[in-house]
Amino acid sequence: MGIENGGYESVEEIQATHSTLVSTFQTGKTKDIAWRKWQLKQLWWLVEENEQAIVDAIKSDLNRPGFETYLTDLAGIRKDILYHLENIDAWAADEPLGDSFMAKRLGLARIRKEPLGVALIIGAWNFPVLLVLQPLIAAITAGCCAIIKPSELTTACQTLLRGLATQYLDSSAIRVVCGGVDETTKLLELPFNHIFFTGSASVGRLISAAAAKHLTPVTLELGGQSPAIIGKSADLDRAAKTIAFSKFLNAGQICLAVNHVFVDPAVHDTFVEKLKHWSSQFLHGERKITTAIVNRRHWDRLSGLLQQTKGTVVCGGGESDELCRMKPTVVTDLDIDDPLLVEEIFGPICPVLRSDVRQAYQTING
Repeated sequence: MGIENGGYESVEEIQATHSTLVSTFQTGKTKDIAWRKWQLKQLWWLVEENEQAIVDAIKSDLNRPGFETYLTDLAGIRKDILYHLENIDAWAADEPLGDSFMAKRLGLARIRKEPLGVALIIGAWNFPVLLVLQPLIAAITAGCCAIIKPSELTTACQTLLRGLATQYLDSSAIRVVCGGVDETTKLLELPFNHIFFTGSASVGRLISAAAAKHLTPVTLELGGQSPAIIGKSADLDRAAKTIAFSKFLNAGQICLAVNHVFVDPAVHDTFVEKLKHWSSQFLHGERKITTAIVNRRHWDRLSGLLQQTKGTVVCGGGESDELCRMKPTVVTDLDIDDPLLVEEIFGPICPVLRSDVRQAYQTING
């Protein structure tokens, strides 16, 4: 189904888009600093004039409250645009090479920064606007053309980005391609000069393999298991509050969230009680986190982990919810081999393990 019907791009459309961007880059158009600045300013106005539309699209896809979208996606994009506008002239300028008297006086050699070419940006569903526009900001500043492939799991954001990119950005150099696995596979068969991907390690391996066929450099942001360590001297209330917030923000669907917590046995029970308290406080009287798990498959995965764990669920749980919302959940009395700790949780579940600081560091470092 072609884009005129609101569906995914066809193979022919993907090839034509790629050819257009390659041709544009070869003209040298995107090397012009004035062009780069103008596209960054257009991106600013894309966000500024469509704040509510972005908030509504993310609300539709993830049921995320507006204040979280302002705090994460919108604030992050604005900050990056301003930072790049402030520094683009210095970043793009030639650099003298060498610090000898002759090199400085005669300027015999310089380092010249050249754009790579056409970049492919493959976004993630957990921050469906931020994680495509942030890499796009960098690509524009570097003087590259770019194809954006938003996540197909967040359909409202995907549709919005397609329309806004056409309206605000230079379509000869920047395009949005919508699609699922088949369309992404077709994109990866084409030669790009850089690929930026945010997502799972399993998909990252496939992208690396496809990029290797063209010797394309890649930037992979794949998340991971990020533990927290709570020692005897920690400020337990502050630690519990910040860890609860990391699990609460975007319903724990963020690679920077604390995956699990090692707590010294001397303060374990007190910490768990404070973690339960703050999880309840962030709910503001609701039973479940407002932001939904992205789809039923991911909700079933999280619910399945809670059914498989050998630990004790001390608050929360994964009972059925037709809107795919979940309670913030704390699990104790488990060890490092528990099913909850096999891979990144990516949800509002927080396993807490009894362990002193030395044992925790030994576990983390293998």
